[in-house]
Amino acid sequence: MITLFRTKSVPKIRKGGGSVSGKMEQHKGLHPEIDTERCNGCATCVEVCPCDAMEINNDNISTIDDDKCIGCGECMTVCPVEAIDFNYDNIPDFMEMMSEYALGTVAGRQDKIGYMNFLVRITPDCDCVPWSDTPLVPDIGILASTDPVAIDQASLDLVNRQQGFTASKLEDNMEPGGDKFTGVWKNSMGDIQLSYGEKIGLGSRNYELIEI
Repeated sequence: MITLFRTKSVPKIRKGGGSVSGKMEQHKGLHPEIDTERCNGCATCVEVCPCDAMEINNDNISTIDDDKCIGCGECMTVCPVEAIDFNYDNIPDFMEMMSEYALGTVAGRQDKIGYMNFLVRITPDCDCVPWSDTPLVPDIGILASTDPVAIDQASLDLVNRQQGFTASKLEDNMEPGGDKFTGVWKNSMGDIQLSYGEKIGLGSRNYELIEI
């Protein structure tokens, strides 16, 4: 039997192939932080938190109990004043852990797995969220490979070669060759997944594009 992973291979493997406890472990290092100057104490984050990790303190400011927080980011998505964001100092460790979980999922059966990345409707937010926005670049096509690192490297390169759409959320790097994802999310570090994935034997960043 051939297993097929679709779209953003390395992230999909670690999400789709990881256990529930494994997913929680990966996200736990990404604890959100509160911008106390922005927070207005509305308690929207408290209401949505699935693990009761948030409360409003005596100063009418939201606080997070790191021991309870699972790093799901739901509080960030609902905050009306954008006072909550991840601690991006922890992003490199998070990215490396994603590659490690991906390797654990495919280890011993690499020859039975194929990967397809659909480079269409490339929008600024993760496909975890239930909304979308204007694509960042034109549709490119569909890639297929037996190497998850190579296909993601090729996908990243092809996206960055495009001229960005001015009507999108791109704030920088519009030009061909510019990093489109850091043009939207300045703290984006997707390259770490690829370099670390290659280092631990998940795949190779070298590839050859064959058009059919």
